[in-house]
Amino acid sequence: MDYCQIQSMFDGGFPPGRLHYWKSSFLRHLSDKAIDTIVEYFGAVPSPMSAMAIEPFGGAVARVGVEETAFPHRDASFSIVMVGMWMDRAQSEANIRWTREFWKAMQPFATDAVYVNYLDADETDRVAAAYTPATFKRLREIKQSTTRTISSG
Repeated sequence: MDYCQIQSMFDGGFPPGRLHYWKSSFLRHLSDKAIDTIVEYFGAVPSPMSAMAIEPFGGAVARVGVEETAFPHRDASFSIVMVGMWMDRAQSEANIRWTREFWKAMQPFATDAVYVNYLDADETDRVAAAYTPATFKRLREIKQSTTRTISSG
């Protein structure tokens, strides 16, 4: 599968006009209590369009060194993504609240790390948690250098 195909795999689930709000974490393990929490929160989901994904890690992901790429979280067992989705703007508060509360309830099972591509616009305070401190510093330096080059060019 080529890159563009992979990047568009989920486009059908996010058609224009559908509202959505994301939260995610890496999980140390998927315990019975974590599963009970998932079941509890999905029992109270305000929109039938909402979704949750549990992505297993390990295997090839774990065989890459922490410093070999910008993505360092190779020791997580799972990634969990909660996606509130709805159509009516009047339902925004309830769906965003549900997603945030679900994410908060999962934090006892989570690491402090996050996958940068799953951050929503209001989570700028979590960007550094997507990288090791050294990688975050290096990426900031590259961005600042690129910004200066573009501004002066």
